[in-house]
Amino acid sequence: MLDLAEARCEQFAACLNQDFAIIVSDGALLLQLSEVRPLGKRPESLRDPFALTFRGRAGLRLPQMIYKMRNTTLGEMEIFLVQIGADQTGSWFEAVFN
Repeated sequence: MLDLAEARCEQFAACLNQDFAIIVSDGALLLQLSEVRPLGKRPESLRDPFALTFRGRAGLRLPQMIYKMRNTTLGEMEIFLVQIGADQTGSWFEAVFN
């Protein structure tokens, strides 16, 4: 499992446009990593903060919580996702790493 305490922006940037599967009891929900953005350096942080944006299918609604996810490059991880938008073309979710 990917240790998110040690995860870096560059690791996720290498997975841009790749699928990340949210593991659910009866299968998986696919999200695509659509954006990886640095949030600027902070001297008090152990790493440079960054944010991830995932895109899901239109109509997908998920409560904000920690989800077990899997990616072919990074493996399994648990990420706190917050839904940040939705329209007729898709649903967007964000994860922030401080």
